Amino acid sequence: MTASTMEAPVRSWYTQSNVYHKGGLMQVLFVQHVPFERPFLIEEYLRERGARCASVCLSSGERLPDEIPDVVVLMGGPMSVHDEERYPWLREEKAFIRRSIEEGIRLLGVCLGAQLLAEVLGGEVRKARGREIGWFPVYVTPEASGHPWMEGVPPSLMAFHWHGEEVTLPPGALHLFYNHHTEVQGFLYEDRILGLQFHLEGTPETGEALLTACADECADGGPSVQDPQTIREGFSRYLTQTRRILFHLLARLVPYGQ
Repeated sequence: MTASTMEAPVRSWYTQSNVYHKGGLMQVLFVQHVPFERPFLIEEYLRERGARCASVCLSSGERLPDEIPDVVVLMGGPMSVHDEERYPWLREEKAFIRRSIEEGIRLLGVCLGAQLLAEVLGGEVRKARGREIGWFPVYVTPEASGHPWMEGVPPSLMAFHWHGEEVTLPPGALHLFYNHHTEVQGFLYEDRILGLQFHLEGTPETGEALLTACADECADGGPSVQDPQTIREGFSRYLTQTRRILFHLLARLVPYGQ
C-alpha cells in the first residue's frame, strides 16, 4: 500500500453538536492510516453525545489540521511506526502527536495508534514473537486493579486483536492490560492518554474488512492466529461486552460536558 502524495484538504468539522468543552463545541479528530480501519463504535459513542467529528486518512493523501482539536483518536493500520521511508507522513503524524500531548489534550490510540503514542512518549515498538490475530483474553494488571478507570472493568475480558508488533511501557505510564502473548496490551498516561493494543471499537464490519485487506497475514497461521470463521463468530459472541467496556473507558477519557 503506497501513500498518495496528492494534497487533500482536511474534512470539515461537523456542524451539529450539543457538547460544550472549554467554552466551545467539542472537536474530535479521527486519524485513519488506511480507509478500512475505521473508528466504528468510538465514533458511535462520541456522535451520540453530540461531538463535532472530523477524520483524515493519511494513506489517501489527506492532511492533518494545523489546529489541535480537543480529542485525537489514532486508528490502526498494517504499517509499522518505523516505516517512515515508505510512509513519510508518519513523521508529520508523530510531530502532530507530540504537539497534541504538549498542549494537554486527550488522545486515544488503537493498535498502530497505541504504538505511535508509546513511541512518542518514550517507549519502544518492536516485533512481537508472532502475530496475534483473533479473539483472545486480556487481563487487568495488578497495578491497575482498583484504579478509577478500571471500576466496572472485569479482571479478564475477550478482545479482538490484529497485530504483529508490541510496545514497552512508556516511562510514567500506568500498565492497564496484558496477556500471555503481549505484555503491554494497554496503558494510561496522565489520565488523558489511552493506548489499547486491541480493538474494542470493532464490529463485524471491522472483521470482514481486515479479513479481506490483510488476508495474507491470517493465512500464514501461527499459535495465536485464528481462522476466519472463529473470528466472525467472536463478534457475535463478545460484541456486547466489548462495546460496554469501550464506552466505560471513553466516559473516563472524554467526560461528557467537560
